[in-house]
Amino acid sequence: MADRKTSKPKKVAPKRPMGKVLQSVRQVMRITHVSEEEAIWQWGEPKSKALPEIIDVGIWNIWKGSGGEAFVSEYRRMLANCHLLLAQEALLTLKALAQFAPAGYLALHGATYRRKDGIRDGVMTVSAAHADGQPQRILCLAPEPLLNTTKASLVSTYKIENSEKVLCVVNIHATLLRRPATAVRELEQVLSYIGDHSGPILFAGDFNTFSKAYINEVDRVLSSIGLNRVLMEGDPRTTTTALDQIYVRDIQVLDARVDTTYQHSDHFPILAKLKLS
Repeated sequence: MADRKTSKPKKVAPKRPMGKVLQSVRQVMRITHVSEEEAIWQWGEPKSKALPEIIDVGIWNIWKGSGGEAFVSEYRRMLANCHLLLAQEALLTLKALAQFAPAGYLALHGATYRRKDGIRDGVMTVSAAHADGQPQRILCLAPEPLLNTTKASLVSTYKIENSEKVLCVVNIHATLLRRPATAVRELEQVLSYIGDHSGPILFAGDFNTFSKAYINEVDRVLSSIGLNRVLMEGDPRTTTTALDQIYVRDIQVLDARVDTTYQHSDHFPILAKLKLS
C-alpha cells in the first residue's frame, strides 16, 4: 500500500478576545466621521529624501494595537527592518502617532472616524523616506452595516534613489461586509485616483478577501492597470483567513512571505523585499 501523504496543518493567527471586542464595539456605538480637511496626520522626520532601489516592506493589520507592550515590541522589531510599513486598524491619538514614528521615520495616518473616546481609527503608512507630494485618503463607498464605521485607502508617493521614477503606494483597508459589486466599485474608485501614475505601484493591505471568488475579482480589477498579485510560496493561511494581499506593477519581487512569528494581532503580517526597477 502506498504511503499516505500528510499535510501540515494551516497556522492560525490568535483570535480577538471577546472582552476586547465588546469594549471596542461600545466605543463605536457613537462615532464622528473625520472630514477630508482633517483626515491626514503626519509625524516624524525620515532619514532619507528617497527610497533605495531595493526596499523591505511590511503589511500588517495591527488590530488597534490591542496587544499592549508585547505588540509594541513586535511593531518596533518589524519597523527596524522595513523601509515601508503599511498598517491597517491603526487606532491612535496624535501623541500616540509619535510612538509609531521613531527617529528616522515618517508616519502618515489617514483617519476615517473618531470614536466615542476621541481616538481616531484608520490606515497608517510609515516610511524611512519623505513622502513626495500630498498624501490622499480615499473613503470606501459603503460603511459597515449597523455600526456605520468606515474604512479607507491611503495613497502616498516616494522618490526613488538614482531614478526619475516615483513609487506610488496604496495602503488599503477594504470594507468587510459589502456586496461584490460594491467591492469592485470601491477598487475602481481608488484606481481612478492613481490611474495616471506612470511609475511603479505597490498596492497592498487588508482586502478582506474571504473567498477565492472575491480575490479573483480583485485580481481582475487591479490587472486593468497592470497590477499583479504576489503569490507567496508556502502561505500558511487558509482561504478564509488570507485577507491581506500585495499587488505590484513594474516592481521585481525578490522575496515575499507570511511571517507567523508575530503573535499580537489576529493577522499575520506579510514581509516582502522589492526591487523598484
